[in-house]
Amino acid sequence: MKRESGFTLVEIIIAIIVLTVGLLALVTSSALVTRMIARGQRSAMSATFAAQRLEQLRVTGCASRSAGTDLLLRSGVPIDSSSWRWVDAGNLHYRVILKHKYRTQQNSWRTDSLETEISCLF
Repeated sequence: MKRESGFTLVEIIIAIIVLTVGLLALVTSSALVTRMIARGQRSAMSATFAAQRLEQLRVTGCASRSAGTDLLLRSGVPIDSSSWRWVDAGNLHYRVILKHKYRTQQNSWRTDSLETEISCLF
């Protein structure tokens, strides 16, 4: 008798099931990564907008310390807003507290804040 070697039908079905589960996991994780990248881009853009405003306040802070707001628009739609206020820390030192809100993917708003201290001794 000649013995034939090869895969049985059961082995092939199990291999197809394992491959299908692996591919589904890969597709699911790639969608998650895509959403995370978009969230990171929105967060980075918002942080850059807030950091630029904070640097402008740092430059003009010793001459003028007024609270205010600013809005970042994209195609006429607000995507980020920031507001800041000054707090006298004494001895010609001032704290700037900047709060900014930006849109998330679900069209809700997330709020973050930055704070720094400015010395006006010179």
